[in-house]
Amino acid sequence: MNETKKNCPGCSRNCELSAPHCERGAEYARTGVLPEKPAGGHGGHLKFENRDQQLVMKYLHHAVGVADRGGFTQELTGKMFEVLTEAETAELAKLLEKLSDHWIAIAPEKPKHR
Repeated sequence: MNETKKNCPGCSRNCELSAPHCERGAEYARTGVLPEKPAGGHGGHLKFENRDQQLVMKYLHHAVGVADRGGFTQELTGKMFEVLTEAETAELAKLLEKLSDHWIAIAPEKPKHR
């Protein structure tokens, strides 16, 4: 692998190779060879009308990823929202509930896992 290359060329996220966010990036970091994108699977990126919409999806994706990988322990729950005031936390909860309800209403049925 080219040691001068510090970011993954696999997608627009341009992750640092020391902490890739996907299996393709991890494979590239290990071997220096970028695997093919899976056909019809994860790998495509949604395009949004504006940067704020794109950032909302990016930040939600990253937050869920950290939580799914066990990045939070019970001891950290008190710190998870310390950067927000109580009013900001309540407003965020309302906005996410509204967004979630809308997405559930408009989403096509989820494909069955094989």
